[in-house]
Amino acid sequence: MASTPVVLIRPILLRDPTEQGRTATTLELFFDLVFVVTISTIAQQWHHAVIDGHLEHGIISFVEMMFGVWWAWMGFTWFANFFDPDDVPYRLLVLVQLLASLGLASGIPYVFESDDFRIVVGCYVMIRLVMAAQWLRASHANPELRPFCNRWAYGILGVQVGWVVFGFGIRDLTPLQTIPFFILGALIELLVPAWAEAAEGAPLPHSEHVEERYGLFTIIILGEMVLVASEAFNTALSDHQHLATLMVGAISAGVLAFCLWWLYFGFLGEFDLTRVRITFVWGYGHYFIYGTLTAIGGTLAALLDQVARGGGALSHTVMALMLAVPVAGFLTAMALLRRVSEWSGASRWLVGAAAVLLVGTGAGAAWGAMWTLLSVCVATAAFLASEIVTKWKAAVRRRQNQGAA
Repeated sequence: MASTPVVLIRPILLRDPTEQGRTATTLELFFDLVFVVTISTIAQQWHHAVIDGHLEHGIISFVEMMFGVWWAWMGFTWFANFFDPDDVPYRLLVLVQLLASLGLASGIPYVFESDDFRIVVGCYVMIRLVMAAQWLRASHANPELRPFCNRWAYGILGVQVGWVVFGFGIRDLTPLQTIPFFILGALIELLVPAWAEAAEGAPLPHSEHVEERYGLFTIIILGEMVLVASEAFNTALSDHQHLATLMVGAISAGVLAFCLWWLYFGFLGEFDLTRVRITFVWGYGHYFIYGTLTAIGGTLAALLDQVARGGGALSHTVMALMLAVPVAGFLTAMALLRRVSEWSGASRWLVGAAAVLLVGTGAGAAWGAMWTLLSVCVATAAFLASEIVTKWKAAVRRRQNQGAA
């Protein structure tokens, strides 16, 4: 592949939102691969929290850390969707973000273990300050977009003051005590893009590029989910016990990941991201897609550990809920996104979510970890099969109607 020489410095100009054939750049792909290290760390820490029975602390830390990682990734993705800033300063600033994301990953265990947010907040703030600098560069190069770009930049800068106070000024908080501060900061972060979009002359996103970027990150998280479960399986396998049961559990985990991939890429549908409401619901809804997939990976690892050990700190019912709830949550998030795109059949996904929750929890509570894995896998596969048949019947009816016309 021929390489294009990078320009030393050039204006950050708006990209054409109707550009044909636009794909993710190699820098965007590299950004995703480095950033997913933080996703892996969250999944591993969730795995340990479930195994050790520290659910309250683990759930709160998981939700908070998942938001920070997701939102830092979102900021980079949205900016790159609007602009084409591939010059040396841009690449160097992205390098700072990549190094900060590795620091973010190193600080996540301290949050789960001792509620120490200093490393995480410091690295997160660095990532966001870089984004503010990028938006200010875009503001300088695009006078007609200055209100839009400046709202992004100054909104980001203002929120970081609050995060610094939270991470360094307020110490010795219990997990429950961090919740009000986290919710306030997260809500303000989420309002910044809406405030920017309300500016006169706000540009439209490039729909195909946005969908590709979200899809690629979903694939990476699915791969990380399988990797985390695989590492737990290999560790358990080294004990040379429960080999047959472990094999059933590992196969169930792999089939479950495959089903979730098929459901996302086969049934999410197409979205008109030129409509602001759909853009925000679709984008923000992916927090639940990414969060549930990450939680599923960590729980799969914990269940495989429990299979190998023959027991754990949590009861069978609670362990079953730890897998059935995020899988049902994934299906529910998909139902929300399908409803926003005005697809029919979103209610079927809610029914499927309820069925996975009931079947997985019931079987797991009665018979243990391996049956949790197997039952959730079978219920999800059955729902996938029903959606495949429904989609096939709809296609047949369309062809028949077209033939009759």
